[in-house]
Amino acid sequence: MSRIVLIDPDWQRKDKELPEKFIVKILTQLAMEQLANEIAKEKKVENRLSNPELKATIEYHQKRIFYMKKFSKNNPLKGYIIMEYLDNLKTVHIYENITTESMKQILRAIAVLEAISLDFSPEERDDFIDKPFTGIYGVVYNNETLGNLMKVLRTLKGDNLSEKLNRLERALPYLVDLEWADRLPEEMGMRPVLCHGDLWSMNILWRTNRDNLKIAALIDFQTAHFGCPAFDLVRVMCTCLSGKDRQEQWEELLNEFYGYLKEECGNREMPYTLKQLKESYRRFFPLGGLMVMPMIGPLFDIICKNGDKEQNQKRFELVMEKTECLLDDVLYFHNRNMEEKRREKTD
Repeated sequence: MSRIVLIDPDWQRKDKELPEKFIVKILTQLAMEQLANEIAKEKKVENRLSNPELKATIEYHQKRIFYMKKFSKNNPLKGYIIMEYLDNLKTVHIYENITTESMKQILRAIAVLEAISLDFSPEERDDFIDKPFTGIYGVVYNNETLGNLMKVLRTLKGDNLSEKLNRLERALPYLVDLEWADRLPEEMGMRPVLCHGDLWSMNILWRTNRDNLKIAALIDFQTAHFGCPAFDLVRVMCTCLSGKDRQEQWEELLNEFYGYLKEECGNREMPYTLKQLKESYRRFFPLGGLMVMPMIGPLFDIICKNGDKEQNQKRFELVMEKTECLLDDVLYFHNRNMEEKRREKTD
C-alpha cells in the first residue's frame, strides 16, 4: 500500500536548513479502499475511508515532516509524505528481544502520544479510524484465517504444546469478539486515547549507543485510532520482550508507564486509573495475544531460509520461548476472564 524512496537531492542553492537526504513515502489507498468497501458492505456501515479529508498518515513527533499531500477528490489515488531521513538505525526483529529498560523508552513514547491526544478537538479525532476491530480486523479474523493459524501452530514442537493448542482452538469462538474489543474503553469506564494501532517491533526504530538501544522514532500510524491503551501495550510487550520478562514484569512496567503518563498529562485530568489500566490489560490479553500469533508463520519461514544453522537455531529457540509463553498467557487470562464473568453473574 506504500513505497518508500530515499532522495539524495542535488540542491541548486545550498542552505544549512536543507537536509542532505530525505524520505518520501508514497501511498495509494486503492487496497485500503477495496478492503474498506468489503467491510462496509458486510457490516452495513459507512465507508469512512472514502472521506477525502482522511489524513494520509501520521508519524511520531520525533520524526520531522517537511510536506504532506492528503487524499482528496482531486487526488484520489496517491498521498505522500516528505519526511526526515534518519540514518544509523537498527531494527529489532520479532526473533530478537529487548530489555525491560529499553521497553521503558517505548512506554514513554506511548505516554507522550496519549497525553497529546487528550487535547485533540472532535474534528481532529474524526480523522482517525473508528471501531478498528470490527472496521478492519473483522474481515481478517475469519474462520479461514483462524483455521490456517491453527495449522501453522500445530507444526511447532514443544512441551505439552498439542494439548495447549487443543484448548486454544476450543476457546477461539470466545476470544475473537471484535465488537467487545471496540467497546472495551466504555466497558472499563476509561476515556479513549490515541493508540498507534500496530505497535510491534518492526514499527519501532532504534539507534545503538555502545551496547544500549535508544529509541529514534515510532512509525506507520495507518491504523491509529482512539481506543483502549491495552491494545498497544499488549502488542508491543508480546513482540519485543522475552516471554519470561513479560510474564514477570508486565505489572511493574504498567506502573512505570502510568507514572510517565502522569508526568506527560501535567494538569490535565488522567484518562483512566492505574487499576483500570491493569484490568484492561488482563481482559484484552487473550485477543491481543492471539492477534500477535499470525506473525509467527511467516517468521518461521524466514528463519528456515536465511542465515547459518547455528544462528537459525538460536532464533528458533528465542521465538519458541516467546510463543509458548504467549500461548500460556492467552489461555491463563482467558480462563481468568471467564471466571470473572461467571462471578459477576452470580453476584
